[in-house]
Amino acid sequence: MLSQRLLMLTEMIIMGKPTADIGADHGELAKFLIEKQLAPQVMASELGDGPYMRLLGGLKHSPGREMIEVRQGNGLTVLEPGEVVNVVIAGLGGDAMVDILSRDWQKAASYKRYVFQPMSRPWSLRRKLSQKGWPILEERLVEDNGRLFIAISSSPGNKPYRLSALEIDMGPLLLWSENKLRTRYLKFYLQKYRQAYLGLLKAETMNVSLLDEYHSKIKELEAILR
Repeated sequence: MLSQRLLMLTEMIIMGKPTADIGADHGELAKFLIEKQLAPQVMASELGDGPYMRLLGGLKHSPGREMIEVRQGNGLTVLEPGEVVNVVIAGLGGDAMVDILSRDWQKAASYKRYVFQPMSRPWSLRRKLSQKGWPILEERLVEDNGRLFIAISSSPGNKPYRLSALEIDMGPLLLWSENKLRTRYLKFYLQKYRQAYLGLLKAETMNVSLLDEYHSKIKELEAILR
């Protein structure tokens, strides 16, 4: 049974197209995509020797194994330009995702659809996507084992755009989505902002600009939640 976190990602790819899962863990996503005929071929990768061997083991007796190719390497280096249509990068931090893309933006632009599932610092990814002009196509929010997870889909572009501070932090689409978890998601960030604001007030050296930034975010988010 695929987790809700990974199931969310399967709904964001372009169906029926070759797909890469970068950092595939035990290969559960790859197996599901093949089993449900959501992709004709999946390339699953891991970087370290241990994770690579676990991935091979996880796929050993998988139905449709011949349609899953396992490779070892760092990020997009395991792919040829344009080799797949979808690239899924899940379970890493936003900074690591930016690093993967930044190694070769020209090569990164040869794949049509990206589905990101950042475990931390999603604002780092959103900021870079907006700077590079890669549009945010969809943002999703799901609960899995009591924890909220987000996913972001994007495609290569060349028209930089501006996101507000709240949009960078929380997502321009999630901020106004009709997802039933939206209120909980917004309140989670509101609590984080309030804690950070109080922490700054207690600091020995006061950072006025950062205080003002958090104060603005708190007021804007409170207004949205009304």
